[in-house]
Amino acid sequence: MSYLAVLPLFLSAFGAFAMPADSTSDGEKAPNASIKLPQEKQLLERARAANGDLYSTLKSFVCREEIQRYKGDLKGSKTRFIDQVSTNLSFENGVEHYSDIFQNKNSRPSMSAIAGAWSEGEFGTLLQQTGKLLEIQPVNFVAFETLAGSPTAIYRFEVSEKQSPWDLEVGSQHYQIPFTTDVWISVASGEILKISRKSIAIPAETRISEIDWDVSLAAVDLNGTTWLLPNSAAYAVSYEESKRREWNQMSFSNYHRYGAESSLKFEGLR
Repeated sequence: MSYLAVLPLFLSAFGAFAMPADSTSDGEKAPNASIKLPQEKQLLERARAANGDLYSTLKSFVCREEIQRYKGDLKGSKTRFIDQVSTNLSFENGVEHYSDIFQNKNSRPSMSAIAGAWSEGEFGTLLQQTGKLLEIQPVNFVAFETLAGSPTAIYRFEVSEKQSPWDLEVGSQHYQIPFTTDVWISVASGEILKISRKSIAIPAETRISEIDWDVSLAAVDLNGTTWLLPNSAAYAVSYEESKRREWNQMSFSNYHRYGAESSLKFEGLR
């Protein structure tokens, strides 16, 4: 059974949980108490403005995306590498564009021509839609946390099935699925550093018990200027009934800017 998660909008629905204020990821310590952290609401307003700038910036870049695909059991004791998918990626008119797609060494006409678990939208659509949802959804502060050495604030919001822009395709069927999103926001800049989404309220006929999707951003230096751009992403689908899981690890590299470092050619025009 093939399935696709198209990201023209999405989120996940799982029970909210409370995280202690000194909670950290990857075993890192929480920000020092002496650091003056902004009020949660003030930081959220800064994030809304900063994300708008980030979304606009993404439209100027092209990059290379590498996708490593795996499958295994839910316990993680058995893991098997499936294949590698690579593609050139750009973000135009609010939509990701994929070209020069290869599955291992075999050329593919589109991402949808690839069987199994795949996704679209991690590069710009996820950020764009997260920014919009931060403006219209009730947002709750979760905790302060250190992420990759940077003090961040985690915010959470939920989207119902009726409001959901997350389109899940299983075979020829499409489903709007509810979801919960956690967003890590830099205390220093108000920029989004990580987005994590989860859905467990998926129609039973799909036999999918959970979908997890996240993207992380990192600094990229180009011609003496530093940009905050997508660095890595992950997409995982779990099947509780059959005790199996499929997941993709994605990385973004070889960034170039339109005009300054890239030339666009339009063939066939007279």
